[in-house]
Amino acid sequence: MTRTPGQRAPSLRTSSPRASAKAKPTAPSGVRHEGGDGERLQKLLAGAGIASRRQIEAWVKAGRITVNGVAAQPGLRVGPKDVILIDGRRVRVDSEKAVKKRVILYHRPPGEPLSATLAVEIEGQIPVPSSYDRLPSIKGHRWLPLSPLAPIDTGLEVFTTDGVLRAAAGKQAHEIHSVYAVRLRGELSPEVLNSLPEMALNSDPPFDIHSVEAAGGEGSNFWLNLTVQRARGRDLRTLFAALQLEVSRVMRTHYGSLGMDRALARGRHRELTDEEIELLYQDLKLAAAVSAEEAAPRSPTSARPKKPRGSNRPAIR
Repeated sequence: MTRTPGQRAPSLRTSSPRASAKAKPTAPSGVRHEGGDGERLQKLLAGAGIASRRQIEAWVKAGRITVNGVAAQPGLRVGPKDVILIDGRRVRVDSEKAVKKRVILYHRPPGEPLSATLAVEIEGQIPVPSSYDRLPSIKGHRWLPLSPLAPIDTGLEVFTTDGVLRAAAGKQAHEIHSVYAVRLRGELSPEVLNSLPEMALNSDPPFDIHSVEAAGGEGSNFWLNLTVQRARGRDLRTLFAALQLEVSRVMRTHYGSLGMDRALARGRHRELTDEEIELLYQDLKLAAAVSAEEAAPRSPTSARPKKPRGSNRPAIR
């Protein structure tokens, strides 16, 4: 081929098979991997009240969550334009928009399971109503328990749609104080009563009893109010069983700064006030940002007057 003066020779470029093999596939639009922009998937969904972080991580490992059509991986970061699906259903979460956080108190009856289950009786299997069955329905979110009681126990439960609050409750589980009303049968001398805090510290596992108050009763049946830390109902049952005392009821009446209303009947709930939410966030070492606009309206049928803090008598029903 002849070339006239001043004419530039054509540039010939060929693609190398080896170079093509080294080319890495690009991630779908909007998907960010660990270390990139956006917010971690489990943190975003937990903050929106979809589920706890631990539950979301389990869903990721099980392949139940996809982002922009690709199975999510641990550490994935997402943004507001990403399409998130859980079991094929889209979840719309706007990380830039404040999500209304709700917190409710619930009076859990004894023997009531937290989630749906079946009980076997002589006549056969019958469905047993759960705590979740009695809670108000919420669209796009789920109720998360802060410190769930054992089914055998009763009393105050706290539920929220705020995954961050739920995570903080888990971290502060050994720091927050609770009050339990315990109904006992038997004889308890003043000397043994005064030695309960020391016995609790020597228990396995150890826990703290900060105060013990008599709360009435008749004959050999009597109530005690115990302010405890690092303890659950089973720990109190074990403690009193070692003293040859029969425990017929363990009822939580306070969780941190929150107290169960005397008028709050079993199976009923009420929304927390702004002041109560602020105190709860402080108990769990969080900075609360709750405004009147963000707080959910209180239902006139479920609202009940708060129990005076000075009362020592448990709400017995």
